[in-house]
Amino acid sequence: MRITELANIIENNGKGARAYVECSRVARINIVEIPEMATAYFLLSVACDRFVDAYDDQPLLSQNAEDEFLNFKSYVDLFEAAEIKNSEVAKLNALNEVARQVAEHKHYRSEV
Repeated sequence: MRITELANIIENNGKGARAYVECSRVARINIVEIPEMATAYFLLSVACDRFVDAYDDQPLLSQNAEDEFLNFKSYVDLFEAAEIKNSEVAKLNALNEVARQVAEHKHYRSEV
């Protein structure tokens, strides 16, 4: 499985909480199955879980869902670019950048 398929799971399943639950499940399987990318899959799983924590109990506006998806996809794109470069430095830089972004990310809160 290519790491970009995680974004496809979310996109193909409506970009809602259930899509992120499935994406997290697949990412956690890949932690074991693709050990050289375990940290990347772990960070993506954490990002998915944080999305579910933020939105599972409230309405999610379609624009917020799209914005959140694009944010998640940017993480995947960083990992894919590092994987293509096949450079340990690029992979480490991507891991650090995604970890920083996941830690700083603030989810939207609906005012409904």
